[in-house]
Amino acid sequence: MSALPASPAGIPFVDTLDPAYDADIHAAHGRARERSWCARTPVGLLVLGYRDVLAVLRDPRWRELGSDALALAGITSGPLWDWFQRIVSNQEGAHHTRLRRLVSQAFTPRRVDQLRPAMRAVAHELIERFAPAGRCEFVAAFAAHYPVRVIGALLGIPPGDYERFHAWSSDLSLAFGSRIAQNRPRIEAALGRLGDYVDGLLALRRRAPGADLISALLAAREQGDALSPEELRAMVTVLIFGGQDTTQCQLACALATFAAHPAQWQRLAREPRLAASAAEETLRFEPAGTGSPRIARESFRYRELEIAAGTIAVPSAPAANRDPAIYADPDRFDLARRHPEPQLTFGGGAHYCLGASLARAELQEALPILAQRMPRLELDGPVEWRSQTQIRGPERLPLRFAVESA
Repeated sequence: MSALPASPAGIPFVDTLDPAYDADIHAAHGRARERSWCARTPVGLLVLGYRDVLAVLRDPRWRELGSDALALAGITSGPLWDWFQRIVSNQEGAHHTRLRRLVSQAFTPRRVDQLRPAMRAVAHELIERFAPAGRCEFVAAFAAHYPVRVIGALLGIPPGDYERFHAWSSDLSLAFGSRIAQNRPRIEAALGRLGDYVDGLLALRRRAPGADLISALLAAREQGDALSPEELRAMVTVLIFGGQDTTQCQLACALATFAAHPAQWQRLAREPRLAASAAEETLRFEPAGTGSPRIARESFRYRELEIAAGTIAVPSAPAANRDPAIYADPDRFDLARRHPEPQLTFGGGAHYCLGASLARAELQEALPILAQRMPRLELDGPVEWRSQTQIRGPERLPLRFAVESA
């Protein structure tokens, strides 16, 4: 594995490990994009242009970085290594296609739509807890709980176990940051506890199938093929993790964005029919995902660059989503915006996010309810953002709003 080799003049350098980068990634991307479609970073190539990001996502000469990220941190064995080897997002080729084909039978938009009434009920229930105060720390009060309840209902997990899942998910998210080695004991402890729980849940559903996603995964068959016990365990653990942490961060990104754009918040409250376009615009404007790193399988030329085998590249969704060549006035937040091209927060190509329909539905149901029940939204203190991680978003988001009249 290697960083970007010597490159033509004019390609800027962006220090993605500098806290100043995390403080305003969009400004850093904008400055770099004025000079080039890409930038050099301490770990490789940062791809900034929409068309180029899409090209990397679709080009088979690039593959997911996957467990190579662990090798870079000095981890080449153990529970975390084994988990990275098995999860669907780190698979390639025919094996990846097979896993997605089997899982997609169970993970359908129809199944997601059946959860929409529960999403609305959970949103109202959580808001009831803090609405009378007219203020909250949004992550702890809402964003951390809402997706846990939704993915728990989808998977058929007993409600009493939701809080444990959230704690395990928070610790697992550290596996997708820049301090994997330092956090390894904490990550692997959470992975072990989650894996043991999933084993018990799978055994229960084998004995007594239900109408939940785990039962559907156990039943998934195609021409005699089925998920193995190890594949099922890895799939359910990643669904529990992915269904919580990323959506928690995306909700917090959305509310931080709306707090800075009060007119848009008021419009959503008045026009809840804009829920779908509002969700899409928040995904474009302030995505929770920074982009899943890729690594070059071979040496090749792309545009003016000679890409060496082993080069690491990050196809940046936040940068692509604000490319002025695609989106007019891209730094303007407009919940009624018409998108000429799909935003790339969920990736593209073979590795397009399996949970995209669930995440969209959760945003579409929660945002208009929040807008109606938290009028005159504004920040109530500084926002604390995650740093140096693939999954970004506020860790703390203090908000205040008008108290609903009786």
